[in-house]
Amino acid sequence: MDSFNTAVNCGSFLLPWNAIMLALGILIAVIVTEIIVKKRGLYKDLALDACIVGIPCGLVGGRLFSALSGKIAFSSFLNLSETGMNLPGALLFAGIGILIYLKIKKLSIRGSLDVMMPGTFFGLAIGRWSDFFLCDGLGKLAGAGIPKFFPLVTFTNAYFHDRTTVAYAIFFLDFVICAALGIVALILYKKRTHAGRVACITTISYLFAEFILEWLREGEARQIVFGEMRFNQLVLIGTLLTVVVFVVIEKNQKQPVSVVAEYKTVNNEEDASQKTEITDKDEQTEETQAEAEQPQA
Repeated sequence: MDSFNTAVNCGSFLLPWNAIMLALGILIAVIVTEIIVKKRGLYKDLALDACIVGIPCGLVGGRLFSALSGKIAFSSFLNLSETGMNLPGALLFAGIGILIYLKIKKLSIRGSLDVMMPGTFFGLAIGRWSDFFLCDGLGKLAGAGIPKFFPLVTFTNAYFHDRTTVAYAIFFLDFVICAALGIVALILYKKRTHAGRVACITTISYLFAEFILEWLREGEARQIVFGEMRFNQLVLIGTLLTVVVFVVIEKNQKQPVSVVAEYKTVNNEEDASQKTEITDKDEQTEETQAEAEQPQA
């Protein structure tokens, strides 16, 4: 199993595949957002700043909720060599951190989130492949008579001992959903719908899909809190309520003037000033020519 997840092994230096996929997902998210920013002439540091803020916040949230769920001990919170990252918790804390950043920078929250949604979901789609190398995010074991081919089924930890045990690849379904939401977000953004609609539609759709998929996943990380409710599902419900509260508050508040809007306003004022100066010069030139053409008395 360890060799399956190891991409580079140079003595004491180990580079696992799951870390590569997570890093690649972040890179894809930044690149897609940067492309949108450049095409629309938006705030150029938006993608990089969101990444700088979101990654550490997501890391704290992921480890915290992983400890709360019992997957890791609180004493191992800072021990990053011990695997354990709760994705819903990481996304919740990363989102809160980015919202605070947008408030501090006085950027339009709804507009900025719309810009980041396509890249975010494409990045999540790539990052989901980390589960493939960790043998996580899987469903029930595939029984006898079940066609055993990828992406219907994939490896389990037990497969590397008995070479037969495989399970349904729920992570692949997650990958498809995230990729589809990335495409939807891109289409909606190109249509230039009302600010915030892209983020609202795709985020709520993602949370609902994750809530359903959580029932299909198996393993010790899927702690049942009560009845059939899983720990991650409670986190997803909390995230959904946070989104709803945020939407209501933002709807009733006047949007702050964004750095992008200020930049465009300044440019428009400069252009208008230059046009006025050019017009004045043209009028003066025409008056001078008219006076020169008049016959002298």
